[in-house]
Amino acid sequence: MTEFLSCRPNLEVADLAPAAAFLRAVLGFEVEVDEPAMGLMLLRRDAVGLALVRSASPGVNATTAAYIGVTGVDEVHARCTARGAPVVTGLTDHPWGLRDFVVEMPGGHRLALGERITQPG
Repeated sequence: MTEFLSCRPNLEVADLAPAAAFLRAVLGFEVEVDEPAMGLMLLRRDAVGLALVRSASPGVNATTAAYIGVTGVDEVHARCTARGAPVVTGLTDHPWGLRDFVVEMPGGHRLALGERITQPG
């Protein structure tokens, strides 16, 4: 049986440094690959990978660039607010069993971070 093991969104940004600094300082990601000549940086935290790709005209999604499943969403939210990260949608419990919030990183990309609080159905 086929199993999907990971997903790594590519986030286009005009400047890699502020986006990487945000991901490292606010969300605890670590840099795996830094290729400034290629305009590419790969970051990881636990099983979640994100790629930052330098672009002269970055495309930014109007809703969210990635939904990241976490445990302890309240603690992640508290960490983000304590570090001054712009939370654009506060903690919300959804009828489909998720509790999440949305944070905006430098460059305009929005990341939703959430956890399952009840099983669907």
